[in-house]
Amino acid sequence: MTRGVFGLASAVLCGIVFTVTMPVYAQTGDLLVIHGGTLIDPARDDLGVPGTIIVQNSLIIAVRPGDDSPPPPGARVIDAGGGFVIPGIADMHNHLQLGMFRPSGNRAAVLRRLLDWGITTVFDPGVPVTEFDALRKEIARNRRAYPRAFLIRGMFTTQGGWGQGYKPDTPQEARAIVRELKAAGSDGVKLIYDDMRWATTRPFAVMDREIAVAIIDEAHRQGMMAFAHAPILESARQMLEAGIDCLVHGIINEPVDAEFIDLMIRNKTCYISTLTMFQTSAGYDRWADRLVEFDINKRLNPAAMAVFRKTPTGTARLDNMAWTAGHLPVLRINLFTVQSAGIPVLIGTDAGMPGVIPGISAQLELVMHQETGLDPMDVLRDATSTAARVFDRQGVFGTLRAGAQADLLVLDADPRIDVGNVRRIRHVIRAGRVHK
Repeated sequence: MTRGVFGLASAVLCGIVFTVTMPVYAQTGDLLVIHGGTLIDPARDDLGVPGTIIVQNSLIIAVRPGDDSPPPPGARVIDAGGGFVIPGIADMHNHLQLGMFRPSGNRAAVLRRLLDWGITTVFDPGVPVTEFDALRKEIARNRRAYPRAFLIRGMFTTQGGWGQGYKPDTPQEARAIVRELKAAGSDGVKLIYDDMRWATTRPFAVMDREIAVAIIDEAHRQGMMAFAHAPILESARQMLEAGIDCLVHGIINEPVDAEFIDLMIRNKTCYISTLTMFQTSAGYDRWADRLVEFDINKRLNPAAMAVFRKTPTGTARLDNMAWTAGHLPVLRINLFTVQSAGIPVLIGTDAGMPGVIPGISAQLELVMHQETGLDPMDVLRDATSTAARVFDRQGVFGTLRAGAQADLLVLDADPRIDVGNVRRIRHVIRAGRVHK
């Protein structure tokens, strides 16, 4: 007889009847049972078989591979039979905009809708200062209605540099701003250390290196992580020498070398390749075609796709995209090299940039990682447990272990065979609540 998880079970062995006492779950909150699906947890190797997950309130309280016991009275049951249960996906570079040529979209609404695509954790490395407090308050009103969100308040750039944000003139001023960010509850600091030569023939100004070093050092003094936009190899190397914690774009201009890899390993630096953002350089029309082909549930706005087809080369300011398109193989090789070296790789899209439509782009980012030659389970790990580990939330999300928050997907097809099956969603569960 299969051992159950609820109440008492009896078994007969050699004519002797014996009783096994099972865990009894306190009726102090809603019980949710996900039953019958194959359990896949990239953070552990002891699953891969059908089983049962029991959730109380927002937490996983039991994981039972092979269990087919009846649920307790009053529990809500999700029949996952024939399906596959995995942790929710993390998009760790998402600017919570709609992805059109002009910035648009209510950030809270975009964040909420990411759940439709199975995104249960999000990192926005650069919420505008004027919107940061309001967004945090809106999320706090009903956290289970939104993905888990890590938010950075603004970003550092320089006079004449790429993007809008803090533009300190001295290292001392930079340090003071970092301390302000700490007091404001920012989940780290982000700096732009890039002249954007990969995207334009008219490069932008680059932050003074001493100021960049001061930002990173002060962030560490304040117990904060520092993230750098630095997709050119030499600039990224300088950030590594300064102790940066994560590179939020892949290296696009030339292959990474052994010294670079060694710096990343010694610093425990994470790497976010944002393949989807760079891929738009091959033509917004071609990218729109790929989005539509991938969108099996027909959720994309046809009018938005028509805009990209009518404007295949994008904006006039970013006039070097053909160069970027020609270097996409370098970007993919660098991702494979970094992953193979054991460096923590996260899934991130830079969603909100033109063409990078939130939600579906994260699903495609997983597919594009697999297309570089990575194993689907490694890609799933990057999208779940590695994100939790890098953000010091190991065991809190990104896993099916008891005690973790119940952020789960029930899929209709096996993502271990093709990671693109993350789009075949039967149910999304966020913090123990079934998302409609």
